[in-house]
Amino acid sequence: MGFSWYPGHMAKAVTQLRQSMKLIDVIIEILDARAPRATQNTRLSEIVGGKPRVVVLCKADLADPASTRVWAEHYLAAGIRAIPADCKTGEGVPEAIAAAIDAAGAGEGTRAEGRHSSARFRTAVLGIPNVGKSSFINRAAKRSRARVGDRPGVTRAKQWIVIDRDLEMLDTPGIMPPRVGDRRIWMAIAALGCLDDSTYDVEMLASALLTQLDSMGIHAYRGRYRVPEECSDPHEALEHVARSRGCMRTGGKFDTARAAEILVRDFRLGKLGRATLELP
Repeated sequence: MGFSWYPGHMAKAVTQLRQSMKLIDVIIEILDARAPRATQNTRLSEIVGGKPRVVVLCKADLADPASTRVWAEHYLAAGIRAIPADCKTGEGVPEAIAAAIDAAGAGEGTRAEGRHSSARFRTAVLGIPNVGKSSFINRAAKRSRARVGDRPGVTRAKQWIVIDRDLEMLDTPGIMPPRVGDRRIWMAIAALGCLDDSTYDVEMLASALLTQLDSMGIHAYRGRYRVPEECSDPHEALEHVARSRGCMRTGGKFDTARAAEILVRDFRLGKLGRATLELP
């Protein structure tokens, strides 16, 4: 069974991106540090060819630091620099820009013909929806040039943004692969807010998330929502969340769907503890 969320603007963006590749010196790929494998578009290599690439592990402030180091070492072993970044504070952004300029200058994909020494390098900033592309660009440009939102699909068209005298960035819409065959990956990107909320059942997502947090030894949610230590059933845990947040339906029944929305939102904001959902 496969899962899919591929609006028409994404197909159009892929076509435009292919056409833009002849102008690009280096790719900056934005991944969510909490799930780098799940948030990587598996079609990227097919789209960009052999262009030099730098990975930015965005939202590193919400991920487990030790796990982020493991991911950075994993990419380095594959010959790709991976820079942890927090776009709210700007930490890691200058390092990522410097790495991209270095990779562009050294890479075989540099636009050598017709390019003089004072010309800017050009980079395309790529990633699936809501991993932090626009926030990264705005930090890099030191001003708000790209639209930012807390839902997937805010950026709908490409735009060029001048970063400094050495670098110009192409901001692109978030592009999903047409199909995702692994249910675990689909649940991970849903938990991180990379999918439209019509593509998943929020109670199933919250239950899976609670199970994974428990398996990772992350129990901050129990204190936050007053979930007893002996409670191991995810649905029962959601009832405790509903009780603690006043999510009740007519007749005194728990509104577990609303409780699930609250729990997933709090996870995305880092209120349930720093968590990395996968390792290499």
